[in-house]
Amino acid sequence: MARHSIPLVLAAHIMNAWCVTDTPANAAEFYSVVERNGTVVLCLSNGSILFSDRCAGDGRLTIVEPAKEGRVVWRSATGTVSLENETPNTQCALSRAKWDPKTEKAISTGRQITKTDRAALLQRLSRSKLPGAAEFIEDDITAFALDLDNDGKQEIVFVASNLTRVAKLWDQAPDSDITTHAYATYAGVLSGWGGVPALFYSDHGDYRGGTDAIGSVTIKGVVSLSPGTGEIALLIAAGSGLDGKQTLVRYRNGIVQKIETIQFICN
Repeated sequence: MARHSIPLVLAAHIMNAWCVTDTPANAAEFYSVVERNGTVVLCLSNGSILFSDRCAGDGRLTIVEPAKEGRVVWRSATGTVSLENETPNTQCALSRAKWDPKTEKAISTGRQITKTDRAALLQRLSRSKLPGAAEFIEDDITAFALDLDNDGKQEIVFVASNLTRVAKLWDQAPDSDITTHAYATYAGVLSGWGGVPALFYSDHGDYRGGTDAIGSVTIKGVVSLSPGTGEIALLIAAGSGLDGKQTLVRYRNGIVQKIETIQFICN
């Protein structure tokens, strides 16, 4: 089975951009990106980047919004992040965020998540020469359009995978049939003007039954990197889901940059 991944880069750059707001910030302030259920994605405290096994404090919470069709807003609140542990294992402590929904503030970005033409996207992926991409059909594709880097032009965010179809063929085949089928999963960003996709997940190979080594991609939501820059990051879960990681993805100038974060430690 072939596997391809893109390395984690420039965590500091994203966190610095996050703090460039219309209100001057001093280094003692506390910021955190959080999910609606209280899961902590990443923190900045006293000038230090903290992951959710170390993060605690009071301050501004930036809330991840669902990646659904419609207008995109910056949503924030004042709240508290604290370390919680429901097990006797001290290594299992993980940050949780709490806030009063009444303190939430929403600022419109002036941008929209819109539908995209899956047929046109399918043609672009087929021409990309990515292994297995020529075998995709429209139903293999989930996608939307959104201006991620605030350049006034929409990018196409996509997940393309034939894994469900291939797994069904495998399960339906008689035991005597040892035919293998090629599977492929790609997730990334395509600019509106063309070019090759900038991938933030890639996996392909021959399917011989489901294993923990074969993963999927879920785009969990979108979040402001900074109201000052207008950039939007994607929060994704990728892979088998057993490693407890999720990823913030930034796109700019045709390049994706990623920060791996902690979703859970002790399952």
